[in-house]
Amino acid sequence: MLRSVFLLISLLLLNVSLLFSFYQIGDTMSDEDQNIEYDICYGEYTEEVFIFADINGAMNGGDYKIAIIGLSATW
Repeated sequence: MLRSVFLLISLLLLNVSLLFSFYQIGDTMSDEDQNIEYDICYGEYTEEVFIFADINGAMNGGDYKIAIIGLSATW
């Protein structure tokens, strides 16, 4: 009985976490999401905001780039 309850709770939590995830590994970002502006708060970048369209050659005039993005949070 206890194992069944644990399994049910685990499955519910897994389903809830999958409902709120927008992208999975291998997905392509939509054009709309590539144009969202992100403030630059640390590091060197030529602009004050970052948009993913800046590194997408199909959207920026053919200048393809690779970006390594590190995220950190202090919660």
